Amino acid sequence: MERHVLGLSGGRDSAALAVHMRRTRPDLRIEYFFTDTGKELPEVYDFLGKLEGFLGVPIQRLNPDRDFDFWLNEYNHFLPSPRTRWCTKQLKIRPFEKWLRPDLDAGVTVYSYVAIRSDENHREGLQATHPNLKVVLPLREQGVDKSGVVGLLEGAGIGLPDYYRWRSRSGCTFCFFQQKIEWGEPAP
Repeated sequence: MERHVLGLSGGRDSAALAVHMRRTRPDLRIEYFFTDTGKELPEVYDFLGKLEGFLGVPIQRLNPDRDFDFWLNEYNHFLPSPRTRWCTKQLKIRPFEKWLRPDLDAGVTVYSYVAIRSDENHREGLQATHPNLKVVLPLREQGVDKSGVVGLLEGAGIGLPDYYRWRSRSGCTFCFFQQKIEWGEPAP
């Protein structure tokens, strides 16, 4: 038995991967999922709605059993950083592994499609934590770079998430990849 899963962050790369897979592999029954940190921008949910319309299937919401505020307290109010990415571990990876664990342990092979572009050689992405979990990087393998991602989204009529008008990446309010000026709402 097999399962095919694709995680959506609410950003351009994972959305473009979903579009790409829908167009190039319509034979696969892909389960799309989103792990909510509890601190996403409203534009993220709007964009996921657009994407659901294109895909024609619902995006499963994997909500961690404890939200960002709980973990912020557990980490003594220390915000996530590139060296201490507790947000990714606790709010993204943990719920993902919990969701798949019963099938993986039962012998199901799970293919996880991850949105790392061909121009991101510095990124490795999720490392398989179970022998039945297979990580696949279709954008990298097929030479899709940042401009290709934008082209996929424009070609599908989805466009970019609205928060890209005022942020450089990520729809999570406290993402450490943002510049400090990007943490707030855009000026009216």
